[in-house]
Amino acid sequence: MDRWIELNNNVLAGTVIDTRYDQEALQAYFQEHVNPNTVFFHDLTEKIRYLIDHHVWDASVFTRYTHDEIKAVFDRAYSYRFRFQSFMGAYKFYSEYATMTPDRTRWLERYEDRMAITALARADTAEQALELVHHLVNQTFTPATPTLMNSGKANTGRLVSCFLLADCTDNLTSITKTLSFVAELSKGGGGIGIDISGVRAKGESLRGIQNVSKGVLGVAKMFDHLLRYADQAGQRPGAGAIYLSVMHPDFQDVLNAKKIATDEDARLKTLSVGATIPDVFMAKARAGEDIYQFYPHSLFQETGREFTSIDWTREYQTLADNPRLRKKKVSARRILEDLAITQGESGYPYLLFEGNANRANPIPNVGSIKMSNLCSEILQPTLPSTFHAYGQEAKDQIGLDVSCNLASLVIAQSLASGDLGRVVRAAVTLLDNVARSTSIDEVPAVKRANDRMRSVGLGAMGLHSFLAQHGLVYGSPEALEFVDVYFAAVHYHARRTSMQVARDTGFVFDGFHGSRYHTGEHFAPYLDRDILPHSPAVTALFAGHTLPTRADWQQLIQDIQTHGLAHSFVMAIAPTGSISYVSNASASIMPITEKVETRTSNKARTIYPMPGLNADTEWFYEEAYDMDQRRVIDTVAAAQRHVDQGISCTLFVPSSATTRTLQEYYVYAYAKGVKTLYYTRLRKSSIQDCLSCAV
Repeated sequence: MDRWIELNNNVLAGTVIDTRYDQEALQAYFQEHVNPNTVFFHDLTEKIRYLIDHHVWDASVFTRYTHDEIKAVFDRAYSYRFRFQSFMGAYKFYSEYATMTPDRTRWLERYEDRMAITALARADTAEQALELVHHLVNQTFTPATPTLMNSGKANTGRLVSCFLLADCTDNLTSITKTLSFVAELSKGGGGIGIDISGVRAKGESLRGIQNVSKGVLGVAKMFDHLLRYADQAGQRPGAGAIYLSVMHPDFQDVLNAKKIATDEDARLKTLSVGATIPDVFMAKARAGEDIYQFYPHSLFQETGREFTSIDWTREYQTLADNPRLRKKKVSARRILEDLAITQGESGYPYLLFEGNANRANPIPNVGSIKMSNLCSEILQPTLPSTFHAYGQEAKDQIGLDVSCNLASLVIAQSLASGDLGRVVRAAVTLLDNVARSTSIDEVPAVKRANDRMRSVGLGAMGLHSFLAQHGLVYGSPEALEFVDVYFAAVHYHARRTSMQVARDTGFVFDGFHGSRYHTGEHFAPYLDRDILPHSPAVTALFAGHTLPTRADWQQLIQDIQTHGLAHSFVMAIAPTGSISYVSNASASIMPITEKVETRTSNKARTIYPMPGLNADTEWFYEEAYDMDQRRVIDTVAAAQRHVDQGISCTLFVPSSATTRTLQEYYVYAYAKGVKTLYYTRLRKSSIQDCLSCAV
């Protein structure tokens, strides 16, 4: 075993947690492994020439700047004397982000190099590059993994790796087109959300022949097999999620495909599953009433409308009363219970509360929200495309799909900077560049939406670690107050930056006119009250920061109505994974699952003590499985008021939790205005628990 791994493991070797070993492991890792195995260059000129000649860095990045401008960016990166705060942070960065020689024996980049080349690649001017490298090295925010990993590289992957496809409509041409799009995106490492609610149900007619349609599950199985085949050259498995409405008659079949006891032929092994749930379903479930599920092809034949175009809550009763529509009566409460059972077994499905998402949709004039992505935080209107057979492509009508351009603020460092507005401006500026630099030509509806809507998603990480280090209990009134104030301020600065981009460049996203942005309706809550801290503990956390007032919002609304917005959406809180280790933060805005995390990769066990874990903060690092999940939901709901898209919200429940408990959480989250619920994770029983049950 490598000495740095052994030292890191000693954190948990004794009777008490000893984080000093983590720092010793960090030091040994650099002294004995990273430093001796990093390629040495005499100066910056030699480094750049070598990395361009060896097709590591993209030469075109450097043609945009003078040598002095490039040198200034690298000098600034190194001037901060950055140091990783944990062994896991360094280990993750040098294992997954830093570029190595082709034989993967030596590193070609240090942390500062990766941040500098990212800043140069994502900036439009030398001044912007200097500003970006300041934030990237100091970790006030961090771009999503594909942006950080691939920026400035030659012959490398995309800057985004998350997509939504609404093209899978009820004809074979559409289905096969969507399959080809999924393959193209998956081979580049993309995670894909696919809306399949429009596909006709099992047993519907096909070309006038009754009871022959194979239904949604057959299509889902094709996506499942394809994602296993079209991976990223074997380096990263394909990943996707289908979203299906609970109003679809095949919903239970798809749900059963994620259960443990499912027949092997029906099981969805790779594909994730999301459930789209309208208000009417929740009302029926709470009342203990039956509800009808409607057959898409029958619906189209009777009304001329696609299944995905129906507003189920508004139109349900009219459709239910129509005797010519084929439909199936089911118990809404039984389906909700089945959702809980399946989540208890597999963690799936993700839940999208359609009514909550669309009530907050700022651009209903563009379309409605019907689906989400693989991590359930992207919520944007999608419009299906219409595809025709070979030779008739000129008749194709291209709709709107989604690419996810993401970054995350690091809450502690963003506040430590002393100027939250400056941090948000830099982050949105980088994301704007990512959107402009992304062109997914092989999926035309993704390209069209990115070009015209230019949506971005700025999120955050490190909430629990920040709260713990400042003596606040996760989910407490003071913690919720902090979340409310912090994300209101982020929203203000993100919108202001988007307005400034529109003002300065003349680019305004399609659909701005007629949107709730344009009318000011979307911003009405910010005119009702000043969202400022009132408790002494929270007030102290924002010391030195200028927070937006109602007057500031009023001026911003006027500016937006005058100049428009460059981005249709600006915020989304992703789950964050390995990047939170690199940034020395807890993941996303979720509570921690362990005070000291243990991870196993490449047969090596690594230990990650929570940031700032000590005798004073340990009590505040309450583990997620020990919490009432209403505190998690309250936290997400407090942030959701200011996040125009969604929040990847995981529920953490003990193995003893009942399906009734899970259903209560669903109803509570829906009532609090939460838009989506991601995984439900059950803590596994200990050996003692299993032995007790066996007695």
